[in-house]
Amino acid sequence: MRIFPKPRLVVSACLDLQPVRYNGEVVKDPFAIKLREYCQIISVCPEVSIGLGVPRDKVIIQKGVRLIQPTTGRDLTQLMLSFSREFLDGLDTVDGFLLKSKSPSCGVSNARIYKDAYGEEFYGRGKGLFATQVLERYKLLPVEDEGRLKNKELREHFLVRLFAIAELREFLSKAQDVKDLVEFHSRYKYLIMAHSQEKLKQMGKLVAEAKKNFKEAISRYRILFMDALKRRPTKGQHANTLLHIMGHLSSKLKKSEKEHFYSLVESYKTGQKDLCTLLEILKSWSYRFDEKYLTDQVYLEPYPSALNVIQQ
Repeated sequence: MRIFPKPRLVVSACLDLQPVRYNGEVVKDPFAIKLREYCQIISVCPEVSIGLGVPRDKVIIQKGVRLIQPTTGRDLTQLMLSFSREFLDGLDTVDGFLLKSKSPSCGVSNARIYKDAYGEEFYGRGKGLFATQVLERYKLLPVEDEGRLKNKELREHFLVRLFAIAELREFLSKAQDVKDLVEFHSRYKYLIMAHSQEKLKQMGKLVAEAKKNFKEAISRYRILFMDALKRRPTKGQHANTLLHIMGHLSSKLKKSEKEHFYSLVESYKTGQKDLCTLLEILKSWSYRFDEKYLTDQVYLEPYPSALNVIQQ
């Protein structure tokens, strides 16, 4: 059984079951609640942190990236920007962010923006002020809001990145020589392949030459690793990776088993089969043939399986 690291996850306090929303309500998002069992949670409510109470009058984003409280006419922009910088400056190393959707402070993509300071003329949708600061500073970390993560593929990608980056952080804190780097990279080979074959080649070359300057090598490896995982894999990229893994087992499989797996991969590419189904088959074969190289592959189980069954 794989032992997973505990990601350090910054979470909007309202998603951490704290009654800090403008109306004092608690947000009960099943996915956010389940994540609390597997992560080290660092909670934050930017609006409460700049002195707004609970309950409080609503704040809005006005075109031009201003944070306004319509009932009082207060411009809270500089307060929010100052808090965001101070909070982020004070953070230890973290692995990701899960923020509140539609929030004028925390919304990652769907916060309402208005033309006027009264919130009467709708302009469009965009990012909250705190979320904007997070996204600018942490370009290589998973930063999402719970609304976007109702999409299964976005949620899976978020989890893959979150747990991989957490394990990378733990690895970097104790890596001592090239052997450690080779072992880590070997376990992540197929996960990186699914995201970027180009980055996999670059990282393989870097690992091969790591003896020249180990400290510089792991520093560069960290950036390449996170950059590789940033882009969500296509079904074609996953299919290619699945077939590479099956090729590792090919000589031990019956012709009928291989043909069946090929057909399942085609069904996956057309959306008729789930990726988890194919991963479980590969995992089962790996155990059956005692292929430790494959059973150690993070790609076959990139995050705790219990997080796959959350109903949104």
